[in-house]
Amino acid sequence: MSYTTVEDALATTIKLLTGYSASNVAQGSYTVLGSGQTKAVVLQPGSFSAEMAAQQWKRSQWNINIELYILWQTTIGDTSTSLKDARTALIDHLDKYPTLGSTSGVVRAMVTEGREPELWQMGAQQFWKQILVMQVEERGVVNYAANG
Repeated sequence: MSYTTVEDALATTIKLLTGYSASNVAQGSYTVLGSGQTKAVVLQPGSFSAEMAAQQWKRSQWNINIELYILWQTTIGDTSTSLKDARTALIDHLDKYPTLGSTSGVVRAMVTEGREPELWQMGAQQFWKQILVMQVEERGVVNYAANG
């Protein structure tokens, strides 16, 4: 049970979608934006909460920021269309994997929010960036220490 396990499962799930691979999906690194890709995803940790759901059962809610980047095109209209298409395809794909490929402990995963798109610059390249928030609920047993 850990954030890292959940984020790894999300990265793996995104890479199952046509057009996404290790060359344009990264965890915590923006180097994929300088690799000539027209679209990219960078996963970053978001907020979280946890509570004891019952004796020895812990419920964690992890929020993962899916930063979707679309390389700026000739017009805002073209860029906007590309962003909408990529966002829709990504959300529709993730909806098919509500437990992130049966990841141990994950009971529900879904994109719950999309933040306002913004212009983002890296070197000479401009991207339109939108953050999609993936909310993942994970449950597991807590093993108490002997003298707990």
